[in-house]
Amino acid sequence: MTTVKRDPHSISARGQVARLLTVAALGLVSVILVACGGGGDGGGGGTVSPSAAAAPAVPRFAYVTNTGENTISLYAVNAASGQLRSLGYMVAGLQPFSITVDPSGRFAYVTNQSGSLSAFGINRTTGALTEVPGSPIAAGPLPTSVTVDPSGRFAYVANRGVHSVSAYAINGTTGALTEVGLAVRTGTGPMVVTVDPRGRFVYVVNSGSNNLSGYAINSTTGALTPVPNNPFVTGDFPRAVTVHPNGRWIYVTNRFDDNVSMFTINNTTGELTAVGPLVATGSDPRAITIDPSGRWAYVANFSADTVRAYRINSTTGELEPLPVADSPTGSHPISVTVDPNSRFAYVTNEAGNTVSTFSIDGTTGALTPVIPSGTVATRTEPSSLALVTGTTAVQFIPKFAYVANQNSNNVSAFTINSATGALTSVGSPSLTGMDPRSVTVDPSRRWAYVANFGDHTLSAFMIDASTGALTAVAGSPFAVGMNPVSVTVDPSGRFAYVVNRGSNDVSVFMIDSTTGVLTAVAGSPFSTGGTLPGSVTVDSSGQWAYVANRGSNDVSVFMINRITGALTPVGAPVLAGTKPVSVTVDPSGKVAYVVNELSNDVSTFTINNLTGALTPVGLPVAAGTTPSSVTVDPSGRWAYVANSSSNTVSAFMIDASTGTLTAVAGSPFATGTNPVSVTVDLNGQRAYVANQGSNNVSVFTIDGATGALTPVGTFAGAAPVDGPVSIITTGTVQ
Repeated sequence: MTTVKRDPHSISARGQVARLLTVAALGLVSVILVACGGGGDGGGGGTVSPSAAAAPAVPRFAYVTNTGENTISLYAVNAASGQLRSLGYMVAGLQPFSITVDPSGRFAYVTNQSGSLSAFGINRTTGALTEVPGSPIAAGPLPTSVTVDPSGRFAYVANRGVHSVSAYAINGTTGALTEVGLAVRTGTGPMVVTVDPRGRFVYVVNSGSNNLSGYAINSTTGALTPVPNNPFVTGDFPRAVTVHPNGRWIYVTNRFDDNVSMFTINNTTGELTAVGPLVATGSDPRAITIDPSGRWAYVANFSADTVRAYRINSTTGELEPLPVADSPTGSHPISVTVDPNSRFAYVTNEAGNTVSTFSIDGTTGALTPVIPSGTVATRTEPSSLALVTGTTAVQFIPKFAYVANQNSNNVSAFTINSATGALTSVGSPSLTGMDPRSVTVDPSRRWAYVANFGDHTLSAFMIDASTGALTAVAGSPFAVGMNPVSVTVDPSGRFAYVVNRGSNDVSVFMIDSTTGVLTAVAGSPFSTGGTLPGSVTVDSSGQWAYVANRGSNDVSVFMINRITGALTPVGAPVLAGTKPVSVTVDPSGKVAYVVNELSNDVSTFTINNLTGALTPVGLPVAAGTTPSSVTVDPSGRWAYVANSSSNTVSAFMIDASTGTLTAVAGSPFATGTNPVSVTVDLNGQRAYVANQGSNNVSVFTIDGATGALTPVGTFAGAAPVDGPVSIITTGTVQ
């Protein structure tokens, strides 16, 4: 198969040969969705419709289309800080480019540049995207942009390959789409389509003919009729269009002229009149959006790797660059989206595989990178971002904890008191295989898996959503390699990875989403390339797997096949300290941490977003004696290390820019005897440490300002418990 490489200055640049994938629904943690805001015009920006703006609007979730590999990434939005937190990804259609969410927040629509349009129902309880029956439906060749009118009754798609715009009626119950009449002719190379805030007119920028098409919407059928004097001349290679929230002005970015054209809209006819001087942008402006208050405009400059901010003259609509107008982004920013409260801006960076998050100054409109984790990893070639809002902010509620007990061959289940963090046993421990060493829970919180060192198996359990009790999955335990010591599940919940110390390899399984049953993927197990592997983790984007090799003092890096889950080595293993035994990746996907058991320290590595490769950052940082486990809190501000020989847990502050570690005041903090595993709960308020020697779990509250730990108490599971070696917490999002 031949891959057509994108040329950012080619009129046919958006044609990239599809990679074959099937669509799979992603089971996510529990959420509540109420309404949505923001435009969804394929990177061109947009405005919050009046119907959406009238509802309470708290940003809750963000969906990002990854055109390069046919996936959609899902993030929770911290309503207070704007920070994005990965909730995994799902496999989508072929070359998904533009995504929008209807005003009710019930349906999402995605243009697949392979020639189709996908419709998804948004589960208000789980947040999962489930493809609507009959989806995807055929669209014109190279559909590049989709938007929904403010009433939520009609969707419009720009078909770049045949120079047209299609209209669809939306079934208000199912979200299914029915095409309205024949596609309407546009200019050459339509790139972005948008609807005015009153839902009366549709506008499409035509990159190949350097103009803008306007259409009146039939309020009954959704059909389009050209407005008078259509089309309207723009600059050279117009790329994006957006309408001001007041419905009076329209703005177009011109890629080859590096400027913005402005027009006034005739409220009766929809006809456009060019006004004011052209406004300079950075190099190759690809997207423009206006904040919902109508005071600020933001332009993503693809070749300059910046986003430029403007003040909008409230009388004339003209754009006036801010004193410090340009803010650095990631590589090749291609879309910009503002949250419904005008507090945060999100920029997708196509070549950098990241999303940059900025806070908006409410007085000046200036942008400031969000700290920490102002940049989060996506998958390949992110192109468009859509926000979903609700009446309340996302809350992560801890619910259960699971502990693998090495000497008693079982796993303990606990409920978590969400107010205090205290643990209460759930019945008797559940039997595992011999010598369990590691326990994990999949992202859907439905399945738990335990690696059994002594009999070379992996136990699988179904989790009772109400009680947390475990029931063995049919066919469990499953055979793996020799002496498995670590297990993890990828963020999509489709693959399980098991490190086998005795055979120096990784077993990989496909997870049945209905039963939790495991099936080995083709080629499994995969050699680590190192010796005596002790830990495996997958980054938040689900693209890379990392294995700490205790015997060869290094870390192996693998690329994950998004279709099969198979592993491909990324270069040779990277040297760490002496006897590395645990590895983790921070929530942003930018930094990896490795604890080295014999050199008593922590190594820090930056992650290359494009290759997954690791680069050492400074010298290793001292921990306690015989560190055995490392974790990072969900905000990415603090790292914690369990020191098994000194009976302590070390706490570190993470530098938001470099990822380097600095010891927290008062660190290390006393635990029980022989602490070997540490984890932080979903809301980042408490840390839990499994103490192998004293057969209990230490619980600490985390100081949100300093990262310091304060003991809550020590909790033991119901007998028999002997040698707890691994702990994981889980819960819901609401």
